[in-house]
Amino acid sequence: MAEETQTQVQTTFICPACGQAELPLPEGWLPQETPYVRLAEMHNCERAQTASFLFGDGHTLGFGGVVRDEGPDGRPRERWAPPRAVIACHYARQGRRLASTEAAPSCYPQPLYRNLAHGQNTDDVFVAMAFLPHGERLSAAMRARAEQLAKALK
Repeated sequence: MAEETQTQVQTTFICPACGQAELPLPEGWLPQETPYVRLAEMHNCERAQTASFLFGDGHTLGFGGVVRDEGPDGRPRERWAPPRAVIACHYARQGRRLASTEAAPSCYPQPLYRNLAHGQNTDDVFVAMAFLPHGERLSAAMRARAEQLAKALK
């Protein structure tokens, strides 16, 4: 039984309103079946008070994308990212890929910043990316946040 809980995937989501806070998804909730508004209300940030963050039909079926990697505790996790959010992950160690990304058809993952860290007998790659609706351009603020996130990972 303990082994079963070790392999459970931890699912979090990035607030679709501010694109910055990462929150745990309540048990039994499926990100692709939960409206953006409900996810934003869970964070209740200032940006969540307006509907300007909505994309498409306002439903997460058109979510920006998902990053699958390992959490700080070593357990596999999925982080759901809305369009216009920046997310960073520990992408590779010693040439072995540790993370993968997948975008919804309406968006594309845009690599923003790569940080190669040389450790004691290890080389790690940290990658930050944004999931943007097709045709949208990256802002300077998103690029700056990506660099900050990728450099903060160790």
